[in-house]
Amino acid sequence: MRSVLPRLLCFALLLVLVLPATVAADDAATLFDDARLAWDAGDYVEALEGFQAVLDHADGAAFFDEIALITGELYRTIALAEDGANPRFSPDGQRAAYEHTENGVTFTHVVDVSGNRPVEIDRFEGTDLAFAPDGQSGAYLKTTPTDTVRVLAEQLQEARQARDGAAVRRLGRALGWEVARATQLRQRTFGDSASTPVPHRDLLVTAPVYDTHTGALLVTGMRADQPDHSSIYRLSDDGAALTPVHPEGPGYRVAPVPAANSDLLLYRLASEAPIPVPDDRVERPTQSRERGGQVVLLDMGDGSETIFEGVAPLLSADGSTLAYRTAAGDTTRFHIRRLTSPDSSRTVHRTTATVRSPALSPSGRHLAFNQQPGISWQVYLTDTETGDTRQFSRSIQHELFPHFLSDDRLLAKMGEFRHRRSHVYDVATGAFHRLFHNNTIRTVAMEYEWVPSRAGDRLLIRAERDGNTISEEQGLYLVDLTTRISEDTLRDRIAAQLAAEQALRANAEAMFAPIRQRVAAATAEVNITRLYEHQKALYDFDSKYYTQPGNRKASTYIYETLASFGYEPELQWFMPNGRDSTANVVARLEGSTHPEVAYVFSAHFDSVLGSAGADDNSTGTAILLEMARVLANRELPATIIFASLTAEEAGLLGAREFVRRAKAAGVQVAGVINNDMMGWTRHHRLDNTIRFSNYGIRDVQHAAAHLFSDLITYDSRYYRFTDAHVFFDAYGDVLGGIGSYPILGNPNYHQPTDQLETINHHLVRAVAQATTGAFMKLAHTPSMVRGLALADDTVTWEEPLETDITHYEVQVTHATGETEVFETDERSFTHAALPDANAIEVRAVNERGMHGWDWARAQ
Repeated sequence: MRSVLPRLLCFALLLVLVLPATVAADDAATLFDDARLAWDAGDYVEALEGFQAVLDHADGAAFFDEIALITGELYRTIALAEDGANPRFSPDGQRAAYEHTENGVTFTHVVDVSGNRPVEIDRFEGTDLAFAPDGQSGAYLKTTPTDTVRVLAEQLQEARQARDGAAVRRLGRALGWEVARATQLRQRTFGDSASTPVPHRDLLVTAPVYDTHTGALLVTGMRADQPDHSSIYRLSDDGAALTPVHPEGPGYRVAPVPAANSDLLLYRLASEAPIPVPDDRVERPTQSRERGGQVVLLDMGDGSETIFEGVAPLLSADGSTLAYRTAAGDTTRFHIRRLTSPDSSRTVHRTTATVRSPALSPSGRHLAFNQQPGISWQVYLTDTETGDTRQFSRSIQHELFPHFLSDDRLLAKMGEFRHRRSHVYDVATGAFHRLFHNNTIRTVAMEYEWVPSRAGDRLLIRAERDGNTISEEQGLYLVDLTTRISEDTLRDRIAAQLAAEQALRANAEAMFAPIRQRVAAATAEVNITRLYEHQKALYDFDSKYYTQPGNRKASTYIYETLASFGYEPELQWFMPNGRDSTANVVARLEGSTHPEVAYVFSAHFDSVLGSAGADDNSTGTAILLEMARVLANRELPATIIFASLTAEEAGLLGAREFVRRAKAAGVQVAGVINNDMMGWTRHHRLDNTIRFSNYGIRDVQHAAAHLFSDLITYDSRYYRFTDAHVFFDAYGDVLGGIGSYPILGNPNYHQPTDQLETINHHLVRAVAQATTGAFMKLAHTPSMVRGLALADDTVTWEEPLETDITHYEVQVTHATGETEVFETDERSFTHAALPDANAIEVRAVNERGMHGWDWARAQ
């Protein structure tokens, strides 16, 4: 018999050579899957360490794109401006422009974006720049305000403050007209110090655009003495005059769009003027812009017009296809017209559903639009050759405003307008990924405007990348879809995120250390059944708008529930409209050490008309009641005020009444947490957004959520359109709060579908635990130092509200960037470096060794 040993040795050698590669690949996949699942669970430290291990692995490159998209952006993103509006690209995509207003004057900035670093090449006063086809020059509008414009602007502002809708509309039209009269069309070669006015005398012009085929400049114009119609004008070759491109006639010809590679020009015959017309100059039209209208195709070679019924016309980027829609009865039809065949119009889709936001692919092969199959708006696609239509997106949130980047890629935007996020879809497969991010874990980024280049390979995005909606600035960013981030960039991102998460955990441990056991015992008592019972009772009252019967039923329920816990609640009655009375319900948990220091927990209990408001805001009210129960018999150093507010949906009226009474009574409000809409989730995760003004309270809320609940928290500096706005105006930067993630992401928001069965009650419980923990921390902790003032080399501050302060910490950030922390028993601190310091901050420390929840900063 032949020996098998050589065969066994060969087999063993084969295993040695082959097995390591197989195991290595499996190991990389396993590492990635473990890290991905940890991320999904909100275990970010474990996830980030896992991603680092994947990237260190020999086969880690296979997971690069996925890791980049989970942690932030895949494509290179460059900040163009800290504050920029009305962005646009040149036709070749090599230049970009945006507008920025300084001291009431709007400037246009032109930036060369062809290289790795953007370079500003021009800046001039004016708006609405249109790039010439070569990108080297352009046309724009420049307004020189007159005394009439200034007076009307002041009157309009007064009307807005008085909430006089009729006056706002009337003055708005008058102001728009006078601004148009004071506006001049100009041309400019970028980099030159001067621009050339285009003569147009009494012609009011708007919306300049160039025909890339001929290079001609086109504008929409309306004569001041003939405000009943408008025309499309073309600048003569010698630049001396604007002449109509079509026979003049009645109606408003607006929105010219030149067809690529031809002499055809598309525009609309509209029912409303392109420039606001004062009431005394023209009869207001009654025709609906949506239900009626006409589409015009003009042959600029012979001046002939082809006019047909339709609205929302679109031209494909290659100039081959026109799409538009018509409506008859309850049926909407989309039509396609191939421009090479004048009589080729045909219907490609009809529906009785509401549709909006159509988009046409560059070749005209696909038509995208929004339709609402259920609660959420979704993207639908129609094949314009076959007429086949399919639902393309299936998000639980709205997926809006489709735009084709190419025939293969589609851009859409998810969410409510205060927190939209862009996604890029593969047209063939439907696979998608998020496009824009701020590359942090906790802070959200809101997107507001998206402008793709003509080639679809780059985008300009206007966004609040830092999540700060309180500041007026909205940054402008360039996203390059042709360039992925580098491995070093991804590793640096992960390292920064890991450091931030480790600091969050360490901060939470230190922050709650003296009272952690007491807080854990209290938050463990939060009961999901009780929370549900409160929500069900409130939900059954139907709409709780302040004029509805359900409002008083709700206030009675809240009052009696608080009284059952041993509180002595107060009903704050008032009459918002002079006819219907409604009441806030307010209860106090008196502080044991310094009861004069008060922290307010607010949540409105009313809902909009036509909705029982299960999420908006029975969730917040239920949490308020359960926290009141849990804390009722617990001793806290500071006072907690439970403010269940009415008439939020009528203009924050309950909050205004609460603040009015609190101010009159001299209540010392040290901090406020306002909760609104916390029970809806788009998936299996328990996540919500901390909506705050004060970073210290934000950190307290993050810490409480991490230590005492399963809640995953994100954050945004945000308070507008909520009761928190009233508290900010009254008490300044002392706000925290929790709302939905994404912000106002619930598609049932202000809808009859805001029903109890859409609520995740485990999420509500987690928010109640986190909020209870946060208030216990605030009540045990010194409030912000008040009255910080710097004079020469000495900083001073006011007497603290609390009686148990032992000393203060003064943090000085020197001009070198070095930071030092000093201690003092006095209410002042002197140091030679203070006059030149970058920052001076002070916080108090109490007998428990607990530091103030935020630093006060010297101005």
